[in-house]
Amino acid sequence: MKILVLNPPSRVAKNVVRDVLYGCWCKGKRIGGGTVPALALLSVASVLRQSGFKVAFLDAAIRREPTERIVSLSASFDVIITSTSTMSIDEDADFLNGLKSIKESLITIVFGSHPTFMPGATIKRKGIDIIVRREPEYIIRDLLCAIRKKDGSWKKVNGIGFAENGRIVINPDYPFIEDLDDLPFLDVSLLPKDADYFNPLVKRLPYITTTVSRGCFGRCTFCTVPHFYGAKVRSCSANRVLDEVRHYRDKGYKEVYFRDETFTADKERNIKVCEGLIKNKLDLTWICNARVGTVDKETMVLMKKAGCHLIKFGVESGVQQILDRIKKGISLEQTADAFKWAKEAGLKTHAHVMLGLPGETEETLNSTINFIRKIRPTTASFGICTPYPGSRLFEEVAKGCPEIKDGSGSHLGILHIQALFNENFTHIKRDKLEKDLRRAYRSFYLRPAYLCQWLKRIGDPDYFKRALLAGTRIIDFSIRGE
Repeated sequence: MKILVLNPPSRVAKNVVRDVLYGCWCKGKRIGGGTVPALALLSVASVLRQSGFKVAFLDAAIRREPTERIVSLSASFDVIITSTSTMSIDEDADFLNGLKSIKESLITIVFGSHPTFMPGATIKRKGIDIIVRREPEYIIRDLLCAIRKKDGSWKKVNGIGFAENGRIVINPDYPFIEDLDDLPFLDVSLLPKDADYFNPLVKRLPYITTTVSRGCFGRCTFCTVPHFYGAKVRSCSANRVLDEVRHYRDKGYKEVYFRDETFTADKERNIKVCEGLIKNKLDLTWICNARVGTVDKETMVLMKKAGCHLIKFGVESGVQQILDRIKKGISLEQTADAFKWAKEAGLKTHAHVMLGLPGETEETLNSTINFIRKIRPTTASFGICTPYPGSRLFEEVAKGCPEIKDGSGSHLGILHIQALFNENFTHIKRDKLEKDLRRAYRSFYLRPAYLCQWLKRIGDPDYFKRALLAGTRIIDFSIRGE
């Protein structure tokens, strides 16, 4: 049985940050044209290889592979596996259906947020044979082992769904992976050798992404993570993290981008990781995501010493009442302190901001823009809040707006840049909110003080070149849109 793990191309976006399992993806000029390796797909491929399967990996998105070549290549495989999300499900299903039209016996398997939260709607789409819910690695391994037997036992594998005799079958949940140390390191030999994963936030190339924990103890109403990963945060041990980054260093990587939802959730473990990085002199730089309130100045100083150069925070809003309404569980004072401490520790920062959150008014939106300027992150990204299946916000909107259906109207062509159903939970008109998004970018990036600060980085030619390219795209978006 020959297996292809495929990162499919998109018709509407050249760059799609299509890596995390729960499917909150970004794309386009709004994020400076940034790209990342397809982390979740690479993890699945690595587990299958470890289990003895013949696996090929194709990142057709980064290689800009022509559809004709992918169709031709797929004909030599028995199974194709891909990840999908609410914003790409229609494109992905159509693409897979095109492959199956050439080879009818081809088995297509999809995993990700839409199969998890909208299993029935996903299975009904032509081109999709089997869906996998929640964490895919062990489910797909067990599924393929059963398919290989050719006795029909695959239909009993937990965590999957399929159609049979006109009815939809959704099997019980597969247990979460309790010990993440058991997962193999990412098999980076599967990545295309000539791929350019452009990312303006990265300091040293080449870089690799990974996750060393899953889940978040937050309960934000707009977020799908708690429902996807369960009620607790599961983390790799400090020794496992050190072994993994050493593995990537030995493969020639100079930087690691930890894509964990909240890398700083386990303070004791992270201190051990930092101390290990310092002691072993691994000469790696790294980036991580942090939740405001989970990291103090002392820890940031240690992180900087251990090679961290950038922390990304979910700020969301600069209005306390809105933070409380979305159950963010942080205060504006905590956010201001986090950015202040990071600067004092010598760390760069990135602020993720959402406009059009529940309760948003023109006044609160302006307060958020002003707050972001006040806390002075190194970079910031703004997006329009979108109700995604799997979030409490989606459930609330669906009660009053059944026309939202399975949420797939928030496709990649309009993702985070057009307002969808926001008028149902904000006090801003749709077209005004979309204009405010571009205004937020102009207000932050086109300040004379910010431009002068950015020019000081000209001493690092490689970084300056990437920042110039990304900055040009962001400014273009702020003026003309996508």
